[in-house]
Amino acid sequence: MNMKKLFALLAAMALLFSCAAFAEEELPQLQTGVYTIFNKTGELVTEVKLTDNVTGEVNDWSADENFTFNGDGIIVLYFDVPATEAADHTLTLSYKTESGREEAFTTLKIEEATIELLAADAMTGATPIAFTMPEAKQEGKYTLYNRTGETVKVLNLIDNDDGTVIRQVFQNGLEPNETYEMGYIAPADRENVTLTLQFVTESGKIGIFSTLKIEEVPITLLDVDSVSGATPISFSVPEPVATGE
Repeated sequence: MNMKKLFALLAAMALLFSCAAFAEEELPQLQTGVYTIFNKTGELVTEVKLTDNVTGEVNDWSADENFTFNGDGIIVLYFDVPATEAADHTLTLSYKTESGREEAFTTLKIEEATIELLAADAMTGATPIAFTMPEAKQEGKYTLYNRTGETVKVLNLIDNDDGTVIRQVFQNGLEPNETYEMGYIAPADRENVTLTLQFVTESGKIGIFSTLKIEEVPITLLDVDSVSGATPISFSVPEPVATGE
């Protein structure tokens, strides 16, 4: 091999490795905090937020006008941070009740935790929450593929029995062809649990599937106007989207 060919080969390899390194930097590994929260305040909770104490990012699960968190209700909150920074991150969990009572817990770690929001007379000192041992559970995991042809702004999972709502409101939207994972946890002793999956697109189209089971399954979100029948989803992994060279 002459020197020109060797130099060209080395240059190509260097470019390949630099592109791979760049791609790796662009897609950091994430660590997810999962918080199963029980409303034990004795009244309606009207606002629930998680705030990143490092970046100031706020996830407001009550931003949707249809948000409800009744007494003895359950919601599950998720918060993602880069895995390399998780140890240094803490969150503030804040909530507001119908009577106007406002509380905050400012040192929540990135972890999986079961939390009770407490009534004022049940608080120990100034701590408005209690960490409890998780109960035996059944867990649904849903990998959602956006093939609606437009941005999805809101995803809801609704328990058809007790009305519990898991809501994800996207700040920038779930873009076409992007993927998102949602989960749902129910007590192990509950039988025949079904959920309603709802999604709302940027143009206002609403897709509803009302007999989702507690399972681990891929789901493709479809264009509501183009589906046959009334089912706006498909239980399948879609074909990869071709990208231009």
